[in-house]
Amino acid sequence: MIPRFYELTEDHRILNPFRPPVLKASFDELPISSVMMIECKPNEEPTDWISRPSYFVSDRMKRLMEMIDEALIFKSVTFIDQGSGEQLSYWACHIPAVLALSDRSLFYPNGSTQQLLLQSERVKDQRILTVEGVRGSGVIVRLDVAESMLRRGLSGFILRKLDLE
Repeated sequence: MIPRFYELTEDHRILNPFRPPVLKASFDELPISSVMMIECKPNEEPTDWISRPSYFVSDRMKRLMEMIDEALIFKSVTFIDQGSGEQLSYWACHIPAVLALSDRSLFYPNGSTQQLLLQSERVKDQRILTVEGVRGSGVIVRLDVAESMLRRGLSGFILRKLDLE
């Protein structure tokens, strides 16, 4: 049986999500643990999943992802609000890219994805991945991972079913 996959997309129902600043270093150059001073906007809501400007996960989501894939790499980033001193702890994560794009995928003229179609043979053994060579490709999770995320009440994402060939 071929597993089903879902793309984690940003949950636009959250009106004022916490949006960290762009990291000044690439993931590889980022130290194991770092602190960034920021200015929080009023009523920002921290979520378990942040997809932009980089992939950040909460402690709860990190624990789940580590159980699912021991090869994932995480680096601690603590954001401290300059005004209140409030701390938000997140984990920057590196999710491997897999060359799994089908030739039958559809794209808009600007290069963004209209319909992402995955090659089932290339993703069948994967549980968490991104698609190599696709601009703006989000994180893709297998059905069992998606169910685990939903059971734990994790926030910041919605799931969009993907098609396989």
